[in-house]
Parts: sequence; C-alpha cells; structure tokens
Amino acid sequence: MNWADSAGRVVLEACTPHVEDHAILLGYSAIVDTLAPQVARITVVDETCEIPLPAGARYHRGPIDQPPELGAASMVLAHWTWRTLPVARQRALAQRLGQGLRERALLVIGDIIWSFPPASIDEPEQFGDRLEHAPTADILTAMLRDTGFLPDLHRFGPAVGVMIALRANR
Repeated sequence: MNWADSAGRVVLEACTPHVEDHAILLGYSAIVDTLAPQVARITVVDETCEIPLPAGARYHRGPIDQPPELGAASMVLAHWTWRTLPVARQRALAQRLGQGLRERALLVIGDIIWSFPPASIDEPEQFGDRLEHAPTADILTAMLRDTGFLPDLHRFGPAVGVMIALRANR
C-alpha cells in the first residue's frame, strides 16, 4: 500500500474544496493537480520545487513553516510534510497558523501520526522516511488545541492519519 497516496486522497476529501477557496499547500504534493481546478487559488509553499503547476496555482518559495497570506486562506493543507519539521518548528507553525488564519479556516494534515509508540509497530519504515519528527496523536491534538483549533483525527492504520482542525473563535 502506498500510504502517502492514501493520505492524499483523504486530505482532498477532508478539505471539501469550494470554488471560492484560497488554499495553501505546505510543500509540493501531487494533490495540487486535483485541488487546483476546484479552488479559486492555491499557493504551494516550497523551498526547492521546480515542477510546473496547474492553472490557478503558484509557488511561494520558502520554508513550509513560513506560509504567506494566512488571513486570506480558507484552508491550509499539509500532505506528507508535517513530520519533516522538528517538533519545535511544528509547534511554531501551529502557533503561526492559529494566530494568522481566520475563524473557521481549515487545517488538514495527512501524515504519519502515531497511534501507538513507534517501537511497538512492526516495520515502521514501511511508512516512509523522516519518522523521527512524526508526532503522536495526543501530542498533535494538544498542539493544535493549544493554538486555537478544534482538531479531529481520522485514522487509517496504526501510523497514518488525517487531522482535520477547524480554526475556532479567537
């Protein structure tokens, strides 16, 4: 099973795009091809990507934890990129999103989100690389709740999940 593709499908379903939405995608992902025709605008935040984007999409060159235009965004998506940041940068990003996104904006994270301690999972490497920063479900839930989101975890397997978090009243 390709866990990244599975997570991508669930991220797209979870964000329920609308033609008036402005989406921010943290890191290049193939989901941009599906999402771009469904939204008014999508900004892909990526430091190094040179892949051509579909119509309606544009790059913002920079680190994924420094997304621009948060006040205009109706959704921020992280597909297989959240765990690439060390935990301190994950917390700082959650804080930045909590402060910058408007009420009722969505944050959708599809990635490795451990439901069990990684040591108890057979062959954790099947879920990809860079697992050292993958959060547990409890840590990610608390991180988002502490920064103004109402998080809801949807799990499909012992390690892969999609966190759908609604920006609550300030």
